[in-house]
Amino acid sequence: MRLEGKSVIVTGGASGIGRAIALCMAKEGGDICIPDINLDGAQKVAKEVEGLGRKALALKCDVAKVEEVEAMVKRTLETFGKIDILVNNTGIDLPVGMPFTNNTEEDWDRGYQINVKSMVLTCKAVAPHMMERRFGKIINLASIAGQLGSATSAPYSVSKGAVITLTRCFARDLAPYGINVNAICPGLLWTPFWQRLGEGLAKSGAFGNLSPREIFDKRTKEWVPMQREQIPEDIGWAAVFLASDEARNITGQSLNVDGGVYMH
Repeated sequence: MRLEGKSVIVTGGASGIGRAIALCMAKEGGDICIPDINLDGAQKVAKEVEGLGRKALALKCDVAKVEEVEAMVKRTLETFGKIDILVNNTGIDLPVGMPFTNNTEEDWDRGYQINVKSMVLTCKAVAPHMMERRFGKIINLASIAGQLGSATSAPYSVSKGAVITLTRCFARDLAPYGINVNAICPGLLWTPFWQRLGEGLAKSGAFGNLSPREIFDKRTKEWVPMQREQIPEDIGWAAVFLASDEARNITGQSLNVDGGVYMH
């Protein structure tokens, strides 16, 4: 029970990686607020959290809108009395399979708005409370795409690279207050993003008659030294570690959970 008695916000926690993080943290004793634009999904995850014996709060929230973020933080404080851990998981997939010259201005704007600005807003709303208490853990979800770059998904890669830099900036700013700020960079997960990429690759004919899932499996074996895909729970337990006292002297770092794709 590494997070016993801790109050946690997991943005975008209604599904996928966010859901896994919320449930892993609940299993370790955390009470979880789940803000998401998908309220039905957030409420389902909240019931799962409560089934683990923890308190849960599901809220409809667009974390790219400052007024909704501020209302969400206020409601979390009213419900739990404090905020110990903020997990910035909200993100958006962007067009893949094209050179950056084909990306639109909207692609770049959406990448910044959802993948970067939302984290700035949530951190800004939560930080004063953590600074006053001189304690807090902030975990931002980036991607190995932000480490490696990509010739066919530049807006996404650039936005995730910005998350890594944002993490370092906020870590330096908040360290004097005892607040740890770190990022997690997931590797290859079978997500809607990868499914769309696989569909594009399948249509290109470059992989013969392989299905999108078969292309994903092939890429995993070729790119991942451990030759296995990552699953949401892999990211969830990494987040638990960074949120725990075991990681009290780790800040400003980007933890790659990718089976060895990017080593540094």
